[in-house]
Amino acid sequence: MTQKRIVPAVLAALLLTAGCLGGVPTDNGTSSPTAGPSSYSAADQPDPDKEVRVENAWNRTAEVRVRVIRVATNETVYDETLSLEPSTERTVYNVSEADPDGIESFRVVATFENTTRSVTIETSGCYGDAFVEITDEGELYPYYAIC
Repeated sequence: MTQKRIVPAVLAALLLTAGCLGGVPTDNGTSSPTAGPSSYSAADQPDPDKEVRVENAWNRTAEVRVRVIRVATNETVYDETLSLEPSTERTVYNVSEADPDGIESFRVVATFENTTRSVTIETSGCYGDAFVEITDEGELYPYYAIC
């Protein structure tokens, strides 16, 4: 990945996780990550509002199939093939639509030009959105934000 792609990705990750970063001392003197002064970490707090976003940074139209699978039941909750013009970004799904029960895992599976890759996110306060990117070099690159 070129440096001009790394800087925005790192900046986005920092901005998305700003509320998760930090820590409070535990009884044994070590630091424990939290979302604030409570005794629960962000990972312990359900937060189903997780978007699945797709971006085409390539200079050609990209056909991308995106599936979202509830890991606990292997149920496909979203499945669509998208035609994305160059320099297009859009939100295609929000896992809150699957009505998750507390903290659940969802696998985002993307297929582009005979390549399939996936990432798994959770509906906890520590996870951010999932992203499926077609890079400026025409490569499939799924990722997610986390604290």
